[in-house]
Amino acid sequence: RIRLVPTILLQSRCESLNVKKGAITSINVGSISKEDVNDLISDTIQTPSELTQPLSDAVYKKTSGKPLLVIRFLHSLWDEELLQFSLESKSWTWDIDAIDSKEICDGVVELMSKKILQLPHGCQDTLKLLACLGSKCNESTLKLLMTDERISDQKSDLKTRQKD
Repeated sequence: RIRLVPTILLQSRCESLNVKKGAITSINVGSISKEDVNDLISDTIQTPSELTQPLSDAVYKKTSGKPLLVIRFLHSLWDEELLQFSLESKSWTWDIDAIDSKEICDGVVELMSKKILQLPHGCQDTLKLLACLGSKCNESTLKLLMTDERISDQKSDLKTRQKD
């Protein structure tokens, strides 16, 4: 895999923006420690940190403490019901064996690609059309695309999924 291209493109874009509009502040976000991952999870699910340690260890092992991946991985655990709130016990539960065996995306692009592939096909088609138009889209263009009957059906499907 080649991962340098997005970085090079981003650096090139930042440099051109820097020349045109002034200084850009770069913020390097490195990995966070195992303890920080545990604190994040403990705070998020409001569970004592000593109880979240096994979950945090598994999450850290999968994400190497990369903050974006930690957050996205937790979202995927929730989406796949590997992390859930039990109304009976009024506490959070998780399937540590399933989490340990779960594969994780290695990069942001792969992560977003998988997320897009979870959308209904009509929404994916709309995103493909929008990508052909460039990096910006105004509301009227989006409305025009959404009036397509096939896409309107998918819009309804999305609303239904959001209610669930």
